[in-house]
Amino acid sequence: DGYIAAMEWRFAQGSGFDTPGPGVAWARQRIPLVAGEEDSPLTRALTLADSNWAIASELDFVRRLVINTDITVALHRDPVGEWLCLTSATAASPGGSGLASGRLDDRLGDCGRVVQTLLVAER
Repeated sequence: DGYIAAMEWRFAQGSGFDTPGPGVAWARQRIPLVAGEEDSPLTRALTLADSNWAIASELDFVRRLVINTDITVALHRDPVGEWLCLTSATAASPGGSGLASGRLDDRLGDCGRVVQTLLVAER
């Protein structure tokens, strides 16, 4: 339901929301972010970027509470097309913090980076 269902997902082999380790997923929005409005390339990139740490599900989000406390998206060009690819990895410290980093691609190749800081706690 919600955000996950509002996106169409195509995971690379060995990747998935329930597969531990770095991940790779192509995705596109099924519905516009704002009803009746066409999404811009920036909107599509930002909407997918929020999934960065979840695509790299190296943290057990059933046993642990994971909150992305900050996100930075840096694009060196506007993404092209509806489908975007996010290649992500997450590193977490025993002290309760983590960092998820990702690369955004479109059908033409590399278009940007995503970095998320994470708060990680036991549930």
